[in-house]
Amino acid sequence: MYHRAVSRRRTLLVRIAAIVLIAAGLWLFVHRLAWDELGRALSRAEPWPLAGAAVLNFVHMFGMAVAWRIMLAPRYRVSALRILRYTIASFAASALAPARAGELLRVWALRRRDGVAISDGAAVALGEKLLDAVTLLALVTPMPWLLPELPAWVGRTIFACATLLLAAFAVLYLIVGRADPGAPSWLARFFAGLHVVRSGKRLAAAAAMLTLTWLVDLGTVTLVLDAVGLAIPVAARLCILFALNLTSMLPSTPAQVGALELGVLAATRMLRIPDEPAFAFALLYHAIQVIPVIGVGLVLELPLVLGREARSEISDPA
Repeated sequence: MYHRAVSRRRTLLVRIAAIVLIAAGLWLFVHRLAWDELGRALSRAEPWPLAGAAVLNFVHMFGMAVAWRIMLAPRYRVSALRILRYTIASFAASALAPARAGELLRVWALRRRDGVAISDGAAVALGEKLLDAVTLLALVTPMPWLLPELPAWVGRTIFACATLLLAAFAVLYLIVGRADPGAPSWLARFFAGLHVVRSGKRLAAAAAMLTLTWLVDLGTVTLVLDAVGLAIPVAARLCILFALNLTSMLPSTPAQVGALELGVLAATRMLRIPDEPAFAFALLYHAIQVIPVIGVGLVLELPLVLGREARSEISDPA
C-alpha cells in the first residue's frame, strides 16, 4: 500500500511538472500575440476544409483499428469496426481525463467483450505505439534535407529517436522469441503477446497501415492549414505533424490542451510562419481532433467513455 501511494505521488508530481513546463513554454509563444489578428484568422477560416479534416480524423482512427486487428491475429478475431468503437471511446475518454487515462479503456473493453487477455491487449497497445513512432520517423527522416532552415538538432533528434526505437525492436525480438504464452508470469504472457514482432508479414502489414494513418493525418493538417490560408510545402507540414505529436506524448492535461499548441508553435517558429495564423491553425486542428470524437464517443459508448461500465463490473462482478 505504501509503495502504491509513493508511486501515485510520483506520477502526480511528474504530471504537474509537465503541465508547468507546457504552460511556461506556451506563455513564451503567446504573450505577444496580436489577439485581434488571431480573431480575424479564426473568423476567416473556411468551413469545408475543416469538415473534411474532421472526417479524415475518423479515417485515421479506422486505420489504427485495422492495425490492432492485424496485431491481435491469429489468436483473436475481432472485427476492425468493433475495435474502431473502442478506439473512439478511448480517445473520447482521454479527452475528458488527464494523462491519456482513456487509453486503458480499449484494452479493458477487448477483455470484457471479446475475451482478449489483458496481457495481450496491453502488448498490442505497446506494439502500436512503437510502430506508430517508427512509421512517423520514417516519414519525417528526409525533413532536415528538405528544410535546410531547420536547426541541426532537429535532424540529430530524429536520428537518435530512430536509433533507440530500432534497438528496442531488436531487444523485443529476442525477448518475444523466448516468451511462453502459457507461462504463469503475467510479464512473460505480455511479451508473448508481442508476437507480431516475430512475424515479418503481419509486422509489415501493420506498419503499412499505420503509415497510411500518418498520411491521412498529414491530409488533416493540410486541410486545416488551407482553411486558415497557410500554403506551405509538404515537408513543412510534416514538421508540424511531427512536433505536435511529440509534445502531445507528454502525460499532462485532458485532451492535451496546451501541449499540442506548444508543439505547433515551436514548429511554425522554426518555419518562420507568423504566430497568429499558426495559433489559429493549432486551435482549429485541436478542436477537430477532440470535439467530434467526444460527441461520437458519447453516442456510441456512453457508459464506457464515462467509466460507468467499468464501475458497474467492479461493484457487481457477478
